[in-house]
Amino acid sequence: MSSDEITLRKLEIFLVFMRERHLARAAEALSLSSVSVHKAIHSLEAAVGCPLFAHRSRSLEPLDSAFVLERHASDIIERIQRSVDDTRAAAGISPSIFRIGSLYSLTVALVPRIINALKAEVPDCDIELVLGSNADLEDKLQAGDIDAALICVHELSRRRHRIVKTLFDDEIHLAQAADAKSAGDAPVDLRRYDGEPFVMLSQEFSTGRDSYRMFLEAGITPRVALRANDIFTLTSLVKGGVGHALLPKRIDDIYPGALAFSPVVENQRVTQTIGLCYLKSRRADERIAALEKAAIAVTG
Repeated sequence: MSSDEITLRKLEIFLVFMRERHLARAAEALSLSSVSVHKAIHSLEAAVGCPLFAHRSRSLEPLDSAFVLERHASDIIERIQRSVDDTRAAAGISPSIFRIGSLYSLTVALVPRIINALKAEVPDCDIELVLGSNADLEDKLQAGDIDAALICVHELSRRRHRIVKTLFDDEIHLAQAADAKSAGDAPVDLRRYDGEPFVMLSQEFSTGRDSYRMFLEAGITPRVALRANDIFTLTSLVKGGVGHALLPKRIDDIYPGALAFSPVVENQRVTQTIGLCYLKSRRADERIAALEKAAIAVTG
């Protein structure tokens, strides 16, 4: 094995694929083609000198060797990030901009309050807000493009290189136009809506993945009227009567009274957990500590 056969880029691609377990989704998260992701994984297998995946039709199923490499690759990337941080600190250099990642749905009510509380703790903190899907923000955090993220953590794998602080839970409801005749406070069975039009987010978004989980529990396949690329557009489409949606109740803060929210029966219900996530290598940063304190104070 030559020293240039295993690269950080190949390890990053491998880690994203291990998280997504799907070539197309990994490619989308990395802004690459599926072919490029597959080539990187195949090249990594050749460099390691053993198979990492079993080929099942068109899918790749991780072997035990892949899980071992995943653990070590995460440690390698964490150590490199920590080394860079320590080197910059020794030179008296720290990032001038504090980048906070956030889901779109948190920007109306929660994020402004957290940022104001953070500014009260660290007045000279220069903050940049980076918005994106859960998957996108996870990748940016891993790559060091953001310093911390306010994201859904109920599906987030607990890894040694990052810290997750749970902030609050938010139950997903059936959302309809405000004048929908079937809207009400009683829990609804999604089987009643089999064949009805739904507006959906892609599975890059936690709410998109959670929606499909709920349909799976109900034993139905949604009739997708339209797909949206952000939760604001999706909400407007539901408001306009294009279709129903499964949305967390916090969306009611965006357009109060514009949509009718109904809880779902217990066996089909999914609750999202919103949390603060950052790399362990950054926990000595006073801005991280202030952000954590602000987030807990605002949501506590």
